[in-house]
Amino acid sequence: MFGTHPEGVGELCLWGTVAGRRVMPCRAFLIDGLLVDTCHPRGRAAFQDWLASSRVSQAVLTHHHEDHAGNASLLNARGIVVRGHPSAAVLLAGRRHLPFFERVVWGIPEPAAVHPAPPRIVTGRYAFRVVATPGHTPDHIVLLEEKQGWLFSGDLFLAERLLYLYRDEDLRQLLASLERVLGLDFEVLFCAHRGRVPDGHRVMARKRDFLLDLITKVDELHRAGHGEKEITRRLLGREGAMTWVSRGLFSKRRLVHRILRLDG
Repeated sequence: MFGTHPEGVGELCLWGTVAGRRVMPCRAFLIDGLLVDTCHPRGRAAFQDWLASSRVSQAVLTHHHEDHAGNASLLNARGIVVRGHPSAAVLLAGRRHLPFFERVVWGIPEPAAVHPAPPRIVTGRYAFRVVATPGHTPDHIVLLEEKQGWLFSGDLFLAERLLYLYRDEDLRQLLASLERVLGLDFEVLFCAHRGRVPDGHRVMARKRDFLLDLITKVDELHRAGHGEKEITRRLLGREGAMTWVSRGLFSKRRLVHRILRLDG
């Protein structure tokens, strides 16, 4: 649950649960007093314990989803400044209606005050460049420490093979954000769900390449007369447990559907 990476980056890892089974771990990272993300509200007690034993002077949210911003209100209560995309500030200012899956797995966050993030966030030893990377959400950002070659990627990476698309994801923006980040110089990736990834630039490129290859294959099958369902089954397999447990929030067929509309 608690740990420290070789770079001196602290990590809190919390799991969501469905019917007593652990699903989708999420992570918050702490480096030189800067907290990146806050995990989900169902882990509030563990987050409070970690916060009490850590020296947090400022915080930044990669985006507004409750597994990343769910405990921002606890930081407000301690007088810690929380920053994020301006859109995240609006979304987190009040209560939101969340899908059933998200309420069960992660819980409902308290409203929180979030200030717009500046182009650079500076700590005592490091300077982090804030890079807009919409796609997963419109308000998604990542943090780059250029001298150290670190990228705190929120939900931009997740995995080399993207099999499911979340309900609100914009595939065109996601591809553009992957290209933008691949133009940056970094080596170590700190992913909110995968943790520390030492060959970060290479695996991020593999995700981009997988998506481009998938787009080509989807287009070929579509031109051959196959429908969305058949294309999905051939290239990604049948819908898995994630689709059923999330009641369709995450879907393989949605990924194919969005690919077929990229040129529209």
